[in-house]
Amino acid sequence: PVAIISSAFAEEVKRRDFVVTWGMLARVPLFAHLSAGEIADIMRLLRARTIEQGEVLVRRGDAASSMYFITAGEVEIMLPSQHVRLGDGTFFGEIALLHKTKRSGTVTAMRKTRLLVLDVQDFHALIARMPTLAEHVHTTAKARLADTGDLAAAELAQAEPEGTDR
Repeated sequence: PVAIISSAFAEEVKRRDFVVTWGMLARVPLFAHLSAGEIADIMRLLRARTIEQGEVLVRRGDAASSMYFITAGEVEIMLPSQHVRLGDGTFFGEIALLHKTKRSGTVTAMRKTRLLVLDVQDFHALIARMPTLAEHVHTTAKARLADTGDLAAAELAQAEPEGTDR
């Protein structure tokens, strides 16, 4: 009986995690236009992470290994020229992955924040097979580079690309 109960409990936890992740993913506008099948494919690539208020997620100069989607909460990105706050439904980390450079800013949670994390290899595979998604990510990255001014663009131009994708 114990084995049956623990097996049923494990299945229920998996179902709950699926529903929670689906709900979190549905709140990200980047994925709003995708079909249920495409969202299910993406869900297999993402992992959930929670960071507490004041916790530093990445530091300027770190190797870029992931992209992040904020499902609830708020982070502040401290760039050399400005500080940017991002909240629910936004994403960050795509610029360093697209350009294969180190992180250009330090990201700190302004309050408890729930994230979905997409690793670099999965990121490149995903944008290769979903052109619409890739176009949106590229457009957002270009707009962010324009907003951060010439300093960020100059940094990217001079940045030494990472030797590997991780």
